[in-house]
Amino acid sequence: MMKELERIDDYFAGRLSPADRDRFEATLPHNPALARSVAFYLLARQTARQEARRMLKPLPVRRLPVRMLVAVAACLLLVLGFLTVWQTPPSVREVADQYLSERYGQLPVSLDGQSDSLKTGSQFYNMGEFRKAETVFESMLQREPTHPEALKRAGLVSLRLNQYDQAIERFQRLGQQTDLYANPGIFLEALARLKRGQPMDKNRAKKLLLTVIQGNLEGKKEAGQLVEKIKFN
Repeated sequence: MMKELERIDDYFAGRLSPADRDRFEATLPHNPALARSVAFYLLARQTARQEARRMLKPLPVRRLPVRMLVAVAACLLLVLGFLTVWQTPPSVREVADQYLSERYGQLPVSLDGQSDSLKTGSQFYNMGEFRKAETVFESMLQREPTHPEALKRAGLVSLRLNQYDQAIERFQRLGQQTDLYANPGIFLEALARLKRGQPMDKNRAKKLLLTVIQGNLEGKKEAGQLVEKIKFN
């Protein structure tokens, strides 16, 4: 890398022989790695000039030959094309993380009819004390294995602790309950599978998200957004 940058610097400083200069210019349009290195060199030099101006110590600006300017322009066009190609969509885990952070970064602790255990566990969750929250919610589930809010919050704690198998199991138990007015279990299971990322998890998550959309279940809007954001096979 350093030798390549030295050659680039020699080119722009006019230190290359005519033959080497011609060879450099002929190679540039067909060598993506060299084009990226030239772009890095130009950006670094421009940054240095800006910093020097800021410190009221301008660097001398040297007029470049026309053929050199043409080569620079060609290089920048190549780099712009590569940057467009390199703009890849976020990974499925990043999309799931973003939603979980926005929607479940904090849990409500003052809902009407909420038990003291739910409040306590949620307070631990909100403070980042996930092990303590896990203990509280697990104790609730031992007493009431089908408690929907305990299953939901315990599953969220499992996600925070990267215990994906346990999170999926809890969300599945929640999603199987058919007597709830609003049930986020299927949607949350999809998120947990996107986070876990095992073989077939992505396709399974897509099916779950489509089930949420087609069944008009809780999380329908978000499920549609995830399907659009994530490139499924």
